[in-house]
Amino acid sequence: MKTLLLASAALVACVVAVGANAADLPAPVYKAPAFAPAYNWTGPYGGLNLGYGWGSAYDAQLGPSGDAASRTFWNPAFIAGAAPSRFHLAPNGVIGGAQLGYNRQFGAWVWGIEADFQGANISDSQSINTAVAGFAPGSFASGQNLDFLGTARGRLGYTPVDRWLIYATGGLAYGHVNYNLSFNFPGSNDFQSIATSNTDVGWTLGGGFEWALGSNWTAKAEYLYVDLGDRTFTSAPAGRAANLATTLSETFENRYSIVRVGLNYKLDWNIPLTARY
Repeated sequence: MKTLLLASAALVACVVAVGANAADLPAPVYKAPAFAPAYNWTGPYGGLNLGYGWGSAYDAQLGPSGDAASRTFWNPAFIAGAAPSRFHLAPNGVIGGAQLGYNRQFGAWVWGIEADFQGANISDSQSINTAVAGFAPGSFASGQNLDFLGTARGRLGYTPVDRWLIYATGGLAYGHVNYNLSFNFPGSNDFQSIATSNTDVGWTLGGGFEWALGSNWTAKAEYLYVDLGDRTFTSAPAGRAANLATTLSETFENRYSIVRVGLNYKLDWNIPLTARY
């Protein structure tokens, strides 16, 4: 019995000692789960784009040039329908190139600048054959082709949620356009043509959205409306008939819609190069 009492007393002493030591231990520290920092759009970037463009469908107006001899010769042909007064053109095709830009973020707002340059094949043409009694049969063809396009634009964007940017953009646009008109009346040996090209300057306005894929890569989808203005050209005689002093004028339009996707790589100027690897 005495042995049992001693064992019980020893057990109680051990329990009391363990409890006292446990009370002296520091309380566990709770650590909140780690969250990725908000994406920062600030920095220069560059990338590639690819898309599709189409011109506003329009009627390219054709008529005598301003001199009296041209009006006297050509007006009867237009009135009778021996010459078409217009060509219906709707240029379309692929476009693709590269862009460079810089963004600066202030809270949820992002402003920036961007310049791009694209090769293009946005074109259309139409041929018309005419045969009207009293007039020599004629063949007419006309078309245009936008073969490169560049812009220099400002951008203003807003980030409704992290890693998403919605933006509007606008500024200067320029493009190189090839124009052509050819016609002939084999019976009268009258051949004339327009074959010229011009770098036209105008404006652009649009918008899009961009998504940060990771710390440096972003993807975008964008729409641009481009207006390069109207151009009027006069044909150059190429035959040997007596009426070669007469010429025609044609007015072309240059208004395009561009939809494209792009991929950008952003440089983080605030992070030392050695910290990226």
